[in-house]
Amino acid sequence: MERQFLTDLREACLAVSFLGLTVLGLYWLIVGEVPWSFLVGEVMGLGLGIGLLMVAGPRRRRP
Repeated sequence: MERQFLTDLREACLAVSFLGLTVLGLYWLIVGEVPWSFLVGEVMGLGLGIGLLMVAGPRRRRP
């Protein structure tokens, strides 16, 4: 169960990171300037989201 949770967490982090980079790249191509505030917000949001998922995730049972 623990391994499945970590696999799902890794896949979710990769998907969100790819989505953020895609939006950043499209904005950069369309507008012509790098949205640094968006990049900083994306990194902070991803970090806080991972923390919340780890707190709410399943815990290992001790014998």
